[in-house]
Amino acid sequence: MGDREETRAAEELIRRVYTAFAERDLERLRELAVPDVEISTVTGLVAGREEPYRGLDGIEAYLDDVRSMWDEIELIPQRFNQLDRGRVLVFGRVRARRGSSLIDAPNAWLWMLREGRVASAQVFSDPQDAARLQHEEG
Repeated sequence: MGDREETRAAEELIRRVYTAFAERDLERLRELAVPDVEISTVTGLVAGREEPYRGLDGIEAYLDDVRSMWDEIELIPQRFNQLDRGRVLVFGRVRARRGSSLIDAPNAWLWMLREGRVASAQVFSDPQDAARLQHEEG
């Protein structure tokens, strides 16, 4: 598979993850992740977690926290940047509501892929932090 095909395959995989998250499709999310997946999110911090969500059971715990912390949450990927093989930096927005509190803010996600599935996802609530990572790589 050439670089262009790998980049397209990575973006398609990540878009499937965003869709599965939007649908809160636990089984699909598990299928798209490696067994030792690691997810670091703002939701986890808000929920009081000090460690990332780990493993396939961690995906379920993450969705449980999403349901308990947010009345609504929408992740909106807008720009995909392949950093290197298996690492994709995505810039976009997050829209969330909890009670009468609304969030509509820029966001970024660093995805690490392995064996055609997600190995890790790290959320950057400050996209400038992610942009610095991109420039360090470039």
